[in-house]
Amino acid sequence: MRKRALSKVEKDPNIDYRGENPSRLDNLTDAVFGIAVTLLIFNLSNPNSLKDLVVFTKTLPAFLVSIGFLIIIWKEHVRFSEIYGLRGPMFVFLNSLFIALIIFYVYPLRFLTLFMTQAIFGSDLPVTISPREIPDIMIYYGFVAFALYFILLWFYQVALKKKSVLQLNEYEIIHTTFQRNRMILMSVVPIVSILLVIAIKGYSVALASFIGGMMYSTYTPAIIIWAKRYKKKAKEIIDSNPKFVDFRD
Repeated sequence: MRKRALSKVEKDPNIDYRGENPSRLDNLTDAVFGIAVTLLIFNLSNPNSLKDLVVFTKTLPAFLVSIGFLIIIWKEHVRFSEIYGLRGPMFVFLNSLFIALIIFYVYPLRFLTLFMTQAIFGSDLPVTISPREIPDIMIYYGFVAFALYFILLWFYQVALKKKSVLQLNEYEIIHTTFQRNRMILMSVVPIVSILLVIAIKGYSVALASFIGGMMYSTYTPAIIIWAKRYKKKAKEIIDSNPKFVDFRD
């Protein structure tokens, strides 16, 4: 699965892909993601009547959202592993935390799937939550999102610390630095959302839910600004060194 995903991605000729052959740890991570998706499917209620079948079908959009989030996180891991191919106790520790969080996140994702289905379609599903609990749910999922991206942030931090061992060139150092900064951005937004929800929910549950949710919309402009700065810096490195290729033209 990992090799197929890598074969379809355009490679940057300025980067040495050190992990194109997946390690046993990479294979373990892929297996955990596969188990997570399988658990999401098997933990949905089996339809035993036409009514159950209709309700089951209504869970599909929310289920796809849950699967989509897992795929996004998995692809982040794949992109990192194919470039750096890191080994060592620290990376094993971080990767172990990463896959433990993925497995832990299965049942919260299932709950979110059922809650979204109930909220959108008004289906009779075994999900009990009052409007006053929505800010607490946002805090819960915010912490999980923060934890996953924070671990990915440390992946890149470890790569930067081992830049001499990995023999990263000038372009790769810039790439790694900017990817680390992107992970900082991805982990800061959930924390800010959590802090806003905590600060506001005592005054207004509805306002806390709205502002906490709207905080995630800042991802779009922030990523656009990050991408522009990254491309500008990468082009400066390419223009200053003839050994690098501007493959984006």
